[in-house]
Amino acid sequence: VTELTLSAPGKKPVTLKKADGAWKMTAPIASDADKDAVETALAKLEELSVVSVAATKPENHERLEVTDAKGVHVVAKQGDKVGADLLIGAYLSGNTMVREQGATNVATSKGSIKYAFDKEVKEWRDRSIVEVTADQVQQIAFTNKSGAWKFVKEDNVWKQAPGEKVIANFDPSKVSGIVSSVASLRGNDFAADGVSADAAGVGAAPNGTVALTTGGDAGVSEVLLRIGNKEASGYYAVREGKDPIFVISEYTGERLVPTGADKFAKDPPKPAAAAAPPGDSPPGLAEAMKAAHGH
Repeated sequence: VTELTLSAPGKKPVTLKKADGAWKMTAPIASDADKDAVETALAKLEELSVVSVAATKPENHERLEVTDAKGVHVVAKQGDKVGADLLIGAYLSGNTMVREQGATNVATSKGSIKYAFDKEVKEWRDRSIVEVTADQVQQIAFTNKSGAWKFVKEDNVWKQAPGEKVIANFDPSKVSGIVSSVASLRGNDFAADGVSADAAGVGAAPNGTVALTTGGDAGVSEVLLRIGNKEASGYYAVREGKDPIFVISEYTGERLVPTGADKFAKDPPKPAAAAAPPGDSPPGLAEAMKAAHGH
């Protein structure tokens, strides 16, 4: 398969094409495609098997959701040759209803397959922002209006970089936790059409930056992230050298723009719970015992 066209009810049609060994989205926009999403769809097509005939009359098509209005229309091509033209419908009793476009019979296909094709545009796009392992990250630096902090890894332990102002009660695990998140950072969504880098706060004067230095077999490399404004579902973010403006989760966005050195310090101890006076039972226990024993 070198081309997939997918049309799901209520969603924009998507066209994916394979060129030079890589999958790209060509419609409704031009973008890199999500490798995992494409591979899952191809695997489901390859595994497609018919276990029985579900219906032989057109009047059953709507009930089984294999009409143009209700089914997920999947066209798979090799070059200009159509290899499959299917309407994928309802999931019933552990199987999926499938009808070839133009056919009357509805097939019962083994297992659940609809989820692999019924996706929003953003789910077919490549949402990876950073793709390294946490072990590869050797340095991380944060810069924003609240300050600047730099950390280095020595013998697999995170420390403040030489010359940095000492952070009281510094907690290396706070840094390693952020590194783990940012090493495999993915976007939840993309900026809406027409949102510029400056409007998103990720242009020449971003709200914050995160710089990673990685090592390993591939050699030293740099990754620079610019974190921008908050929007409805998170924060805008871009990776220098990568085109899309992503939206990352609110939780991650706030971790990548620390508001002070305390964000890298140990959490204060929690206040101890007050001990119950001798002989007292937890609230409600005495009543429960009386009810159980009738007195």
